[in-house]
Amino acid sequence: MSAGNYYFQWKDIQNSWFQQYRSYNFASFEALRDFFDPKNFFAPNAKTTGIILHAGVDTDGVWFTLITPSACSRLRQILSEYLISKVGATVPVPIEPLNPRTYTDIKFAAMTDRNVYQRWLRNVSKANKGRERMQEAKNMWKQAKSFIEDKQYVLFSIDIEAWEQDHSVLLEIGWSMYDTRNDQYMDQHYLVDTYRHLQNGKYVDDHKLRFQFGTSVWCTLKQALEEFKKDLDWATQRDSGFVLVGHGLDSDLKYLQQHKFLWPGHAGEEDILDVNKSALVAILNTDTIYAASISNLHNPPSLGKILAEFEIEHWCLHNAGNDAHYTMELLMALIDRFPTS
Repeated sequence: MSAGNYYFQWKDIQNSWFQQYRSYNFASFEALRDFFDPKNFFAPNAKTTGIILHAGVDTDGVWFTLITPSACSRLRQILSEYLISKVGATVPVPIEPLNPRTYTDIKFAAMTDRNVYQRWLRNVSKANKGRERMQEAKNMWKQAKSFIEDKQYVLFSIDIEAWEQDHSVLLEIGWSMYDTRNDQYMDQHYLVDTYRHLQNGKYVDDHKLRFQFGTSVWCTLKQALEEFKKDLDWATQRDSGFVLVGHGLDSDLKYLQQHKFLWPGHAGEEDILDVNKSALVAILNTDTIYAASISNLHNPPSLGKILAEFEIEHWCLHNAGNDAHYTMELLMALIDRFPTS
């Protein structure tokens, strides 16, 4: 393979030289810091301005800023001359890096100034953050599949409908339970009678009276949350934990926290406001899992659009009970699509 296919990691080069001159003496170390300071490295008349840097992906899918062996050799020469001019002729030459490696998806650009360089580093960092988020999404997808296979926990898909003119006012709460042990579904839908007179319809459809999977119950919000808590307690006592499912679940969890809902604690512990410190085993977001299934985390579609894409028959969305049920159906459809190889 030709030398043009091999690269050194930019950070490795810098770190090895910093280590070398830190061990040599303070003056050379300080001179090296000045050399790599972006305001000096990319000064208009600096010999390093315009250096070509590359970006590439290693075998683990991680992006790195790279430099070719030939460009590195030239940089060593420039640095050696700089150190001699600042410290003296006795300063050792920069060590030559060993073992360049191959990378894929190579991109490159001339670092013509400090802003170009810093933007380049940000883009590489952003690419890695995107990769990490995608890996987390795929891990969630895999975890969802394992929950069904292991048959250990009850999955709770929850949805809350707030009044469109004041999101602190909760009109409905619905949850759909799937008992993985017994392959059994159970659905609940509660309407808050305190706000019986309030309706949505200006921004979202009002289907609160069109629950498709059982009988809706009118009660106070306190009573509705108590019923939800009873189901969570039952699952936690039996299985030592519970799994939450939702489509954009963060908003629902925020509503519950605002209303001081207490989640079941671990065995021997008290109930707790922070769901992440409770007996929660995992959160499965269907919007995130869908994004993993198409390898695209940008702007996942609404629940209705994904249901239509999967050809899942659905009626009267924006009813909390229906949305919870259909979200659970979507989760099962996504699990069915998990790659077998």
